[in-house]
Amino acid sequence: MRGVSIAEVAAATRISTRFLEAIESERWDSLPGGVFNRGFIRSIARYLGLDEDSMVAEYSLETRGRVDTGVVPDPPMAMPRNWKPAIGAAIALAVILAGVTFAYARYGGRIAARLHKRPVTAAAPLTAMPSSDGSSGGNSAGAAGGAGVGNAAADPLELTLRTSKPVDVTIAADGSTVFKGPIDAGDKRQFEAHDAFDITSSDSGAVVLELNGHPVGAFGQEGLPGSVKLTRNDLKVSSGDSH
Repeated sequence: MRGVSIAEVAAATRISTRFLEAIESERWDSLPGGVFNRGFIRSIARYLGLDEDSMVAEYSLETRGRVDTGVVPDPPMAMPRNWKPAIGAAIALAVILAGVTFAYARYGGRIAARLHKRPVTAAAPLTAMPSSDGSSGGNSAGAAGGAGVGNAAADPLELTLRTSKPVDVTIAADGSTVFKGPIDAGDKRQFEAHDAFDITSSDSGAVVLELNGHPVGAFGQEGLPGSVKLTRNDLKVSSGDSH
């Protein structure tokens, strides 16, 4: 009567075309049933300019005594996924990782050196044993001398590194790498070890080393890569110990 197509009614009322075709052909068993059917008829009547209550009443007369079987309605259209939160989270994670990487490159050597530092166990007090003549001085002196040697051996090795120009440096303390990366000109880095350091540089002549405050001789020519290993023996030599 109105000359309106099913597609136009479906677009205006958002009712599936298969439900509109079922209503038009009075195939009530193909509809969801209950309040859904009455809602469909009201929407169609409103769009076509018909009396909604009269159309619903007519539908009730047509379906009197029928049991609504119920049909699962068409699934709703999938909403487009919003990628903005995921993109924002990915950017934030990238910024955090970049900050952690920068902090490790700049301060990783000091942190690793602290972790490798071994606490010095306090020596137990020595009890002097009396000799046959009642004196205990000799044993006490010998014990004190031995304790002094033991404490000196337990002191950590402290390496101080300075650079005169940008270089790439790798530092290993007691066989474990504690720093690896570039160091800017004029920077000063400090590391600790128990027994030995292994130092490698892309320009050995641009690196100045100190072991427990004592200068260490150059370990290569300027402009050329080089490596050196420093142990407690180097500490004794730099201190002026002839042994």
